Amino acid sequence: MSSRFERTVQFFDISLTGHTQARDLDPNHKKFASPKTLDELMNQIITVRELGKARKKAGKKSKYQFALEDLEERQDCWILLINLVDSNAANVVTNRIDGSERDRQLIEFNDDQGLESSAHLVIFKHTNELQKHLMLFEKNQHVPFQKASSFLNHLAREAARHFTDEYVKPHPSGNPAKKINTYCKFGLYAHPSEEFQNELKTGKLTGISLTSEQVMLRGYDAKTQPELKGTEVKVDVTRLAVFRSGGNMKHVKKALKHAGTLDVPYVRVSFEDETGTGHTATLDTETGTLLDKDRYVKKRKIKDFLLPLATAVPVINQEIAESMIRLKND
Repeated sequence: MSSRFERTVQFFDISLTGHTQARDLDPNHKKFASPKTLDELMNQIITVRELGKARKKAGKKSKYQFALEDLEERQDCWILLINLVDSNAANVVTNRIDGSERDRQLIEFNDDQGLESSAHLVIFKHTNELQKHLMLFEKNQHVPFQKASSFLNHLAREAARHFTDEYVKPHPSGNPAKKINTYCKFGLYAHPSEEFQNELKTGKLTGISLTSEQVMLRGYDAKTQPELKGTEVKVDVTRLAVFRSGGNMKHVKKALKHAGTLDVPYVRVSFEDETGTGHTATLDTETGTLLDKDRYVKKRKIKDFLLPLATAVPVINQEIAESMIRLKND
C-alpha cells in the first residue's frame, strides 16, 4: 500500500514505433518508424480523452477499469495521471492505533464499486542517442507498470482509430492499389537497479541465451512451418568461459554484443545470488535495459510533501509531479 508521506518512482526508457496487423505482410515488415512523434500522439490522445474514450476495462469479465484521469503538457515533458478502479480488491478495514473492536470499520466493495488508485507518469520529450524517451513512473502495487504500459498502448490504438486517415500508409509491396492501417506502440525498457547489478556481479551465472521471437534458421518458411516459434542460442557460462571474459558483467556484455551483431533482440540471463536463490532477467540488446522485471527496476523515493497523500486523486498532484521531474538527471 502506498504511504501517505512518500512515493517510489521507477525509471524507464520508452520507445515509440509503428505497427500494423495487415495479414499479408511478413512479420519483419510489421514494425517500422512511428507514424507520429510523441507530441503528435499525445495531442491526439487529448482528443480521445475529450471524447470519453480514454477508459478501458482489462477484459469483458474484468473487475477493474483504467482511465486517463488527467493529462498536462509542459515545455519539456508530458504528465499523465492513470487511475484504476479495482472492484476485486480486498475490503479495507480501518482502526485506531490501540483501538478496540468498536473502532474497527469495514469498507466493502462490490461489482460496481472498488478501490481506486492513481499513478503519475512523466514522459520527457527529449530523446537519447537511441531515440528513446525517459519515462518516470509512480510505482503503485495496484497499478503495475506492465498494465499501465498496456493501457498506454490502448490509448495509442484509440488515437489511430479516431484519426484513421492519418494512419493509412502505402503497402510495402509498392502496389498503389493496396494500403495498410498502422498505429503507434509504446515499448518500455527498465533501467537496471544497483541491486541487480550487484547481485549479477557477485552471483553465479547459470545461463545466458540470445533470444528472438522470430525463427532465424536457414530454409525456414512461416507458411509451411507455422509450429516453429522463435530462436534461442545458448551462451557458454562455464567458470572458464566467464573467467576468460573477465567476470559476470563483462560476460553478459559480450553476449549483448554478440546479440547485436546477429540482430537478435533479447538476451535472457539466469543467475544465483550469494544466498543461492535463482533469478532471471531479460535484457534488450540495443540498450541493455530490462524487460518485464519489476524487482530490478531502478527506483528512487520522493517525500517531504506538504499534505498527506491519498491513494487516488482526480487531477495531477503538482507536488508529486514536480518531485518526479526533479529526478530527471538522477
